Amino acid sequence: KTMGFDDLVLVAPRWPNVLRREETIQRASGANDVLAKARIVETLDEALEGVSHLCATAMTPRDFGPPTRAPREHFTQMMMTGASPVQPPAGVAFLFGSERFGMRNEDVYRCHVCLSIPTHPGFGSLNLAAAVQLIAYEWRQALGGFALPASVTAQQRPVADAAAVAGMLG
Repeated sequence: KTMGFDDLVLVAPRWPNVLRREETIQRASGANDVLAKARIVETLDEALEGVSHLCATAMTPRDFGPPTRAPREHFTQMMMTGASPVQPPAGVAFLFGSERFGMRNEDVYRCHVCLSIPTHPGFGSLNLAAAVQLIAYEWRQALGGFALPASVTAQQRPVADAAAVAGMLG
């Protein structure tokens, strides 16, 4: 919801009552409207109804399947025709694997692209929440982002350096 998205579909979650679990509600941090609207389905086919462009998210490139691209690169390409920006395609969806097992090859193969978040080569593992937030941020930016509030952008006066702030606090 932080990035303005509210269409959540869960495929065969571990707990059938996941949307009503206390831990889920706490982690939603007030985005209860997203939980109330979320759908639980039994199969990926059900989840993909109306989807025209499906993006897998995976750390490991596959030998077979869709091309692997960084999210920003792919979204920039999606939003451009020649040198002109275009409207985003309708029905874009992002497929995330489970926290424990990642994504099945069969699911990745169904996608148009496999998005891989650029990370340090020696340690590329992200937890599911971090991956979702990063993909959501990149897609929001591709859609035009959100403007900062006027109160933030209006601050044009000089800023104290760290030593001055520490001195004032002392």
